[in-house]
Amino acid sequence: MSLNNPLWQTALRLYAVPGVEQAALELQRAGCSINRMLLACYLAQQGRRLVPALLIGEALEWQQALTHPLRELRYRVRARKAENEELEPCYRAFRQAELACEQVELMLLWDALSALELPTAEAGEPLARRNLEQVLVASGVSDPGRFDAELSLLIGATLADPLASG
Repeated sequence: MSLNNPLWQTALRLYAVPGVEQAALELQRAGCSINRMLLACYLAQQGRRLVPALLIGEALEWQQALTHPLRELRYRVRARKAENEELEPCYRAFRQAELACEQVELMLLWDALSALELPTAEAGEPLARRNLEQVLVASGVSDPGRFDAELSLLIGATLADPLASG
């Protein structure tokens, strides 16, 4: 297991693309996991289809038990920080802890991915859209089309990633 793996590196590159963070946060507000969206993008770059087994398991358990509760605590501190700026160090610490949990979750996804033989498909927009829509549906989004702008932005960043093929 390694925290610094190709999925983590891809996540860092994609998240740094202008507009990706906002699109990802919008999808998160709809109930989607940003890490699973980034996984879907990574797989599309590699010409591999997302399978449902990657959306469950240890990474999901980690997210639900650790990442989500930390995020909720960070949100609560952020709300209080608006009234008292002295809470800024506490807020930053929660933010850093949440990021560390996200990195562990991506490591767990990487490990799960490494243990599976995934179906291949031609890399490109149709595969990226299929993978991303699968994450949306698994997250309970009944109409993935309502997030077409966000998906298009993620797909564009995915296909433009200079290390997309490895």
